[in-house]
Amino acid sequence: MVPITFFLMLGAFSTTSASDPISPSVYQGLVGQGFSTNWFKTESPLSKYNDQNIQDIYDKGFRNLRLRCRADLYAAPYDTPKFTSFLKDLSRVVDKCLEVGVAPIISWIHHHAEAYASEEDRQNYVTWWTKVAKKLKHKDYRLSFNLFTELGIDECGTKENCGESLRMRTDKYNNQWTSDVVAAIRATGGNNAKRILILGSPGKTAKDLDKIKQTIYKKDSYMMAEWHLYASGPNKRVGRPKYWSGDGEPVGKENVAKAIKPAMDFTTNTGVLTYLGAWMPQDNDGGSLTEAEVINFGRYFASEMKKKNIPWSLNVLDRYYDTKNSQWLTGIQDIKGQPLDMSRVLKKIIKVM
Repeated sequence: MVPITFFLMLGAFSTTSASDPISPSVYQGLVGQGFSTNWFKTESPLSKYNDQNIQDIYDKGFRNLRLRCRADLYAAPYDTPKFTSFLKDLSRVVDKCLEVGVAPIISWIHHHAEAYASEEDRQNYVTWWTKVAKKLKHKDYRLSFNLFTELGIDECGTKENCGESLRMRTDKYNNQWTSDVVAAIRATGGNNAKRILILGSPGKTAKDLDKIKQTIYKKDSYMMAEWHLYASGPNKRVGRPKYWSGDGEPVGKENVAKAIKPAMDFTTNTGVLTYLGAWMPQDNDGGSLTEAEVINFGRYFASEMKKKNIPWSLNVLDRYYDTKNSQWLTGIQDIKGQPLDMSRVLKKIIKVM
């Protein structure tokens, strides 16, 4: 069932149009629930894409797609025919999303740059976003830019080797990377001056949102912030923040509350609304949760997010839908040794959205 707040938000949106700037409060309701995608994480992004994908996603009740884009697939300063082709493909998918009624949320990925964050990496980051923003500057305001997919440190490996990473060097994240890219995007003109920009949590989770420098968003009315914790799902690691077992009583549900509370506190303290960029109901690392437990977690998590009016993208579309053949997946999937009917899981989640 779609929450009443969604219809209130939608009503507010319908009094204007897609050609008018959209406030974060309206955008929260507009994007609702959706999926993270993998099309632009490959060198041939449209090889497993079909325009029917977008219509099928809309018909299922989902209203956003997080278009995660790997910048490392292209040579900086992004002036090659290959990058031009990427921009053309990205524009095609964005156009189809907007035509159908699905909000496209573009996010940047470059694991090496996130982990080592050199000055050259920063310049390339700003260049990438500037070129993407210029290409899409006249698209309507339902398109948003999520400045980071995640500030990862997998590339550098250990804490000792990650000293220059954006996650460890919040000063770089704030004073150079984020501040510079916001200014660059806003300067590209068109609708980008008042387009929703979604900041990334400096440490991935909601508890790190307060590390974002206030000067970045204080005088900009078109900003939100992204965070996530269950991007690879819950697990049964006792004492860990993503622990879930059975129906979640009591510890699993307490962990969900602990994950969400900092996001709500951040909004209360700053006025900046949030978006959850990735979550899974299944244990994608160890396969420790049974199908019943996956459903219990998925329904509970989705219902809690609904109560807080936080939009989200389920990780990942390909787990539920065959993009190449434009078909929703059915039957049992083996996920880390655990047999799961993900179509059944999705149906259960949809019922509480």
